[in-house]
Amino acid sequence: MTDPTSALSRRELIQRAAVLGLAGLPLVRGAGLAQTTPVLVTPSATGATASDYKLSLAGLAPVTILQDVSARKGNKAAWPLLAGVSIAQVELPEGTWRAPHYHTNAHELAVIVRGSAKAGLQTPGQEWLELELAEGDCVYFPLGWPHWLRNTGKGALHTYFNYGHEQPATVEVPG
Repeated sequence: MTDPTSALSRRELIQRAAVLGLAGLPLVRGAGLAQTTPVLVTPSATGATASDYKLSLAGLAPVTILQDVSARKGNKAAWPLLAGVSIAQVELPEGTWRAPHYHTNAHELAVIVRGSAKAGLQTPGQEWLELELAEGDCVYFPLGWPHWLRNTGKGALHTYFNYGHEQPATVEVPG
């Protein structure tokens, strides 16, 4: 007798998994659950001091990113100890935006520290999704998805952008 699940289509298998509450877990060809083990990356401790593990973003010179948007970038260039992550402190003046762009090597997690914003992200199906954001909200931009962030409040918008790469690569989307 054959296993009745072997005749299920991928759609039927996913639907049944959803009923069991497993829809959020990745499936590998319907055979089981995918698991990944993070690779441990340890910076060399030789000669390292406590101060090597701290970066003051406020102490970095801001760089201008299109249309008067400034960022203080805590990446591998500014903080050689980094492995696999980076951060940018970004300020958008009232009425401005971070124009559409995407990252070829990193996911991005933006955190709204002060102010309010609207975010847009484009799915692989070319659909634009828009979100209203307030202080304390986060928005996730998947790797390769074009996205933008607009200051919709009074005064400057203060954010932190966190990346899944120590030196994120950015491609500006022509408008």
